[in-house]
Amino acid sequence: MTTSSWRFRIALAVVVTLTLGRVMMTHRVFSQTADEPDHLAGGYDALKKHTFTTDIGHPPLALIFFALPFLNTPEPSRTDAVGRGNALLLRNDRYTQNLARARLGNLLFLALGIVAVARWAAHLISPGAGLLAAALFAMLPPILAHGGLATTDMAVTATLPLALDALTRALEAPSWRRSIIAGLTFAAGALSKYSFFIYFPAAALALVIVQWVRSRGGGSLRIRPVVVIHMAAAVILAAALVWVAFGCSFHPLITSLTSVQHHNATGHRAFLFGEMRWNGWWYYFPVALFFKTPIPFLVLALAGCILLARRRPEIPLVAGAILAVAMTSHINIGVRHVLPIYAPLAIAAAAAIVSLPRFRIVCGALVLWLLIDGVVAHPDYLPWFNGFAREPNRILNDSNLDWGQDVLRLVRFARREHIPSISVTLFTSAELDRIGLPPVTVLKKPQEVHGWFAISEMQIAIGETHSPEVRDWLHHVIAGKPYRRIGASIRVYHLD
Repeated sequence: MTTSSWRFRIALAVVVTLTLGRVMMTHRVFSQTADEPDHLAGGYDALKKHTFTTDIGHPPLALIFFALPFLNTPEPSRTDAVGRGNALLLRNDRYTQNLARARLGNLLFLALGIVAVARWAAHLISPGAGLLAAALFAMLPPILAHGGLATTDMAVTATLPLALDALTRALEAPSWRRSIIAGLTFAAGALSKYSFFIYFPAAALALVIVQWVRSRGGGSLRIRPVVVIHMAAAVILAAALVWVAFGCSFHPLITSLTSVQHHNATGHRAFLFGEMRWNGWWYYFPVALFFKTPIPFLVLALAGCILLARRRPEIPLVAGAILAVAMTSHINIGVRHVLPIYAPLAIAAAAAIVSLPRFRIVCGALVLWLLIDGVVAHPDYLPWFNGFAREPNRILNDSNLDWGQDVLRLVRFARREHIPSISVTLFTSAELDRIGLPPVTVLKKPQEVHGWFAISEMQIAIGETHSPEVRDWLHHVIAGKPYRRIGASIRVYHLD
């Protein structure tokens, strides 16, 4: 079987179709996450007004796909990004339908990611390993979670392995056709998410070093001039495409990269093991991967990395490079920021399965465990943690657990229980009075609370670490009192 055979293509199409189907089933379950209105507004303004500053921290490629269904929607009157995005989502009082339409655009990147992993693994190991890697990648809860939102994390998770596969082929057998393909994939990555600008160079360096060592032929290490020429052409093509995408100017790109750099320098509110910091922890992403990755996948990926250390060292080296770069970040707000690491890890896991025929039963059991993990998690892939996490809310928060996704479930709960009014403190960017909640009082400071009260896990984490006054108020209001769980992220109390 080869990657061009009909059996390979049909099997890969089945993996993609099943994955897209299970993700589409989540689109109308969850309310908007905190970032989705910004992304939608950014894509809308890029399409309609050719401006790239509405969502300055993200490039336009994925944003445009989110906004395409709203191309003929009248321009919102609001000027702020969240307000403009909410206006589009609330258009014609069809909130859930509009949100689902925006999320459809990310299915393209989810499918692209699965195909990219399959192609890269098939080229490096075998077509069978390619199909296995694609299936393992598609079963991971973090992939399913972020493939189902109108956010940019899946875009870079798809374009990074696509670019690395193109680079691998271009390094091994340079040609103008491969250089053009590489340039196209480099540009797609640069336009998907700005983290590509740090992940790709680190991963590409690992590929170049491995290729350099392989080609030495017993003599001194050297890089053939033809490779340099073709790679330079690919980079020039990518730069030209990015220049065109930003309206024939590099100024928006430079402004955005400066903004992202400033964000990283100043840090972001982050939570780990019940502690809050603004500059994060160097070990944040290893911890996040440990608790947010299925245990059987961790076992297979680790075994695969060990087995590939000599035969295909670029795979563990790429995974290590991605993790090493992520560990320098001061923005520690979710495993989603290191999501691209799952591509090389999926290839390593597939390599372990095909390289250990004597352990076929063990490998089969681990794959079955991984499949069951995903089935049981449905549709709550976003707040999913593996069995090592006994109290997830005490380990990680933010987009690992509570990104505002359960507010629609709270709306449905309030309707079922005929709740006349409710006080809330929720981590959300939604306009609560427009999406179906009963008369709502949003608590912005410590005060007496009576009747129905809803609070999200992220707000509890913020309250616990904000100040002694807020922590004491929080303990007074909810400590030791019974509550109903809404999804994985909201608690509802009846305080009278």
